[in-house]
Amino acid sequence: MVIGELDEVDYDLEVDGEQVREQLARKVWERAGWATVAIAFRERASDGSWKPTRLAVLRFRRVRDAWQRQAAITLPASDAVALIDALADWRGMFDPAD
Repeated sequence: MVIGELDEVDYDLEVDGEQVREQLARKVWERAGWATVAIAFRERASDGSWKPTRLAVLRFRRVRDAWQRQAAITLPASDAVALIDALADWRGMFDPAD
């Protein structure tokens, strides 16, 4: 996946006019030619209901005038919550001034 701007990273998806994946939230971190995009999203089940929210983390590298995806991971809700809890527990170890 190669994109021109990080604003183009969108997780919404329609199939035959029906939304099957919905982006709920997005956060972008960019530094020194690298970017990380975290996206909370949900997908439709075969019965039409929405499945539990999941987390996608995408890593991009700046190549010339575009962004090239280098890696991606998708976490189910339980793993995403465990990650959020771990980061909250570790918050005191980090100094934002560093």
